[in-house]
Amino acid sequence: MGQWDRKKHGGWRKPAGRRQARKEPRATLSAALGEFILYMRDERQASPHTLIAYERDLLRFAAGLHDGRRAPELDSVTAEDVRAHMRALFDRGLAKSTVRRAMYVVSSFFGWAYRWELIGSNPAARVTVPRRSRVHEVHALSARERALMIAAADRLARESRRRLDKQAPLMVRLFLKTGIRRGELLGLRWQDVGLERRELFVRYGKGDKSRTVPIESKELLAHLAQAREARARTAADYQTSPVIVGMQGKHLPETTFYRIFRRVLAVAELEGLRITPHVLRHTFGSVLCARGVPVPYVKDLLGHEDIASTMIYVHTTPSGLRAAVRRLDE
Repeated sequence: MGQWDRKKHGGWRKPAGRRQARKEPRATLSAALGEFILYMRDERQASPHTLIAYERDLLRFAAGLHDGRRAPELDSVTAEDVRAHMRALFDRGLAKSTVRRAMYVVSSFFGWAYRWELIGSNPAARVTVPRRSRVHEVHALSARERALMIAAADRLARESRRRLDKQAPLMVRLFLKTGIRRGELLGLRWQDVGLERRELFVRYGKGDKSRTVPIESKELLAHLAQAREARARTAADYQTSPVIVGMQGKHLPETTFYRIFRRVLAVAELEGLRITPHVLRHTFGSVLCARGVPVPYVKDLLGHEDIASTMIYVHTTPSGLRAAVRRLDE
């Protein structure tokens, strides 16, 4: 087994020569998980949000293997352990897409460990992950639900005594009017907001890809201008500070963000309808496609790498199909 030589390689190195033939201690699963996260950060340049998601999924996997006495050794993990973890995820009632993502993370970890010869075989390679569903059911808000969400956010900001709730109107409008992801919203800084140019620069997009999103909503521009003015009064160098702030002007934690979002749903009386921040992003894409915006434009606005991801927002209707065929006789 190799030794971690972060200064020299940022990776694992094998012992040189037979003179180091003495038996080295076997790596524990928890130690290897930590090194894998460092590899994802330093060599793969994964975004902070990706690192958080990977660490969460891997710690959940490790917790299921822990016997309560000591951390299991890396090379003791079997394909049946990986398969049992997948069954446990399904038993919790998680969606197939969620299970697929979690198993992809586990597979990536063991693939890395196998390439660096920390294990003799990859246990995840012998586990069949459920196929991606061919039917993509996009949950998007109706015009009524969009109006309810905006009105509820405004009401929460007026009536709540919590200072952080005052940001609800800006949060909801950013989702609905720009289609940015939750992580992109929380990572947005004032230096990325061009009010004069009426655009957002999404610096930390998925896959560490950046993009520019135009802002055409006068309401959103007004809320951004008001928030920027308030921030400039309290912070000398406000340009580097986050747009959506937590306590003491720092980044808003995800847990706090979800509390605010759930309070908006409660005020709107939309609880129990499986409305998540990503549903608001789906709504942005669906509305654009329904109003005839070319799919390549929607793809760039949403920051999709593959246009197939954007096609799920294109919904056909009987009247639309009939109008398309009618053009043959024009």
